[in-house]
Amino acid sequence: MLYKKIFNTILIAILFAASSTPKTYFTAAIRSQLAANHQPLDKIQFYNDRNIVLRRDVKTGEAKVNDGKVVLENGRNVNIITLKKNTPGVCVLQRNNIVGIAFEQDNNNFITFGKTKQARPNDPYRILANEWINEYGVINYDGQLYHIEPAGTEASIMIKSKILRKLNISQREMKGRKVNDNDMSNHTATENK
Repeated sequence: MLYKKIFNTILIAILFAASSTPKTYFTAAIRSQLAANHQPLDKIQFYNDRNIVLRRDVKTGEAKVNDGKVVLENGRNVNIITLKKNTPGVCVLQRNNIVGIAFEQDNNNFITFGKTKQARPNDPYRILANEWINEYGVINYDGQLYHIEPAGTEASIMIKSKILRKLNISQREMKGRKVNDNDMSNHTATENK
């Protein structure tokens, strides 16, 4: 009971704070509210909260790079794909605690964000990787393995706050009920029958 009361208080505080800012972080609590109001995630505009840079070494025989740019770095070819802060994206994958957000036209090219292991309901969905090597996350993107540069490993996703203002959230608190003489006489009469 106390947990629910605290959760509702925090949720109301987030909704109030969200109403004063143009964007708010996407959290498990907000996802639950959207689901309760039958708001499909694929109809919501998402944004990344910081720059994300994906890098991979390009093998010598590899002739084609689809997106990004190829630079020569210490005698190696490196493919770099940059996702600038506040780039709009759409949800193309939904699972229990994760969403796949596509920032390009191909729905198969998405970045996964989700609830981390120690996350609380009001913690933002963060970028997820297939594995972590030192401070670099490794993800599969465009059919290739890329490393997430360290500055982007804490990236989260956001949504426009106005979506939350449109939700129909009703809340009330039960006042409780006390035993009185009238209730006792009704209870005794019922037992005697």
